[in-house]
Amino acid sequence: MDQELQHGHLQACNLIYKLIHQDPPNKGIFFYYMFETNPLNNHNLTVKRVYDHSKNNDKGFIWRKIFVIDDFYKNPDQVRNYALSCELKCGKEYCGSLVGKRVVEDNQEMRDNLRPIFTTLCNQKEWNNLEYDEDEFQKKWDNMKFMVNHTTHDDIMDKFTDTVYCYTHHKDDIGYKWAALVYLNTDEECNGGTNFYRQWEDHAYGYDYNLKSDIMFTSEMKYNTMVLYEARQTHGAILDRKMYKQHPRLAQVFFM
Repeated sequence: MDQELQHGHLQACNLIYKLIHQDPPNKGIFFYYMFETNPLNNHNLTVKRVYDHSKNNDKGFIWRKIFVIDDFYKNPDQVRNYALSCELKCGKEYCGSLVGKRVVEDNQEMRDNLRPIFTTLCNQKEWNNLEYDEDEFQKKWDNMKFMVNHTTHDDIMDKFTDTVYCYTHHKDDIGYKWAALVYLNTDEECNGGTNFYRQWEDHAYGYDYNLKSDIMFTSEMKYNTMVLYEARQTHGAILDRKMYKQHPRLAQVFFM
């Protein structure tokens, strides 16, 4: 049965690749419904409040918000298969300091379908540390690409050869106010997730520092769950040397 499922998965990925990359591309067949999202409600939306250090606040700390939305896409399997069919990019231009490679595809259907929900989510009063600017937000969104982080066991081993911990903590705040991710690993593949940390902005965290004591919230990996957070919130993928030997870690990412 496992071989049959794997064969069917490969056939789906190959079909998507052929339709997208033929001349002219036949994108409309898949993209029209692919990026539709489920309605937001009290059952699939949770707002987390996390503590963070801040030298710009008299109290020395601020509270940041994290939105967690389960069952984000109506058709997550299509989004996942599309991601697996795309070419992987590497190098600092596309990946920055990412552990692994990244899908980077221009996709107008994605921008059109997801614009309303992200516009609504980012224009909420819960973001007490951020000011929503309509023109600025839409300008950034017009340049949004379909991006999926792709991390394998080999990527992890290549990156973390001489360190005790697999450090991935960083901020996404260069030119952005919000960032988000959608987990695209299926239930049986899910492992780890994303940690969110409190961190002094001017503290020199070396590779001998155990960040576990600074974890404020862990977003456990769950298929088709979207996590939206302040770009200045220190965070990082949970990785170790035993993970992703059979399949890659897949996370669609957004910077707004």
